[in-house]
Amino acid sequence: FHLFRDGPGNAPMWEAYPRGGCWILKIRKRKDSGPSVLGKMWQDMVLATVGEAFEEPDVVGISLCIRRNEDLLSVWNVDNRNDEIRFKIGERMKRILDLEPATIIEYKHHAESMQDMSTFRNAKAYVFAASESAQA
Repeated sequence: FHLFRDGPGNAPMWEAYPRGGCWILKIRKRKDSGPSVLGKMWQDMVLATVGEAFEEPDVVGISLCIRRNEDLLSVWNVDNRNDEIRFKIGERMKRILDLEPATIIEYKHHAESMQDMSTFRNAKAYVFAASESAQA
């Protein structure tokens, strides 16, 4: 599934955003767990994207990939050259999904995706530390 901005050149393709990338949350499937929270997470991401809760025009879309062992939820941005904006998007994703502070999310540059032909393989893992302003 995906939800992207409408307009010329906007598509869920790496080539549409060669300077961009995406934040990725991997959600492992467990046979012994009850109903998945994936539906709620996807709903929260859709509402946040449509409602512009990311507060960043650099966000161009979201996607959900259903896989055998884990599902992948991602937020795509158009340009990753500004680290401050890129990390703000990742922090906002964690806040929207109400993730634990130690939750690892990953980031992958689309230029790298075009080389290794994968959105998710070889993504770089991040854990965000609480900032002083967030603690106040």
